[in-house]
Amino acid sequence: MRKREYRVPVYLNKWEKEDLQRKAEAACMEQTRFIRMLIAGYTPRPAPDERFYEFMDLIREMGDKLDNISAYMRDPGFASYVEHEAEKWHLFQNAIEQRYLMPERSDE
Repeated sequence: MRKREYRVPVYLNKWEKEDLQRKAEAACMEQTRFIRMLIAGYTPRPAPDERFYEFMDLIREMGDKLDNISAYMRDPGFASYVEHEAEKWHLFQNAIEQRYLMPERSDE
């Protein structure tokens, strides 16, 4: 972990403090990490609800099943088709994770 040697006191009013606390909690991170991400130019996203994780598990399971099926196929043409479909599902899963989990870069 990086050594942090500088402390920066920041004074907030009650509304600002509550807003910071609410946004940091929504993103499931501590306030200091939340502030560091903002300084780095990222806007942390709120954590997705439980349905997101259920859908991601389904997508991951489907991709894994396609991978397993392709391993047992004897026809090289069909096996490569199934592998290609599995790869598309994994890319789709990654795109959803990027959209809902990764912080946005804000270029100000």
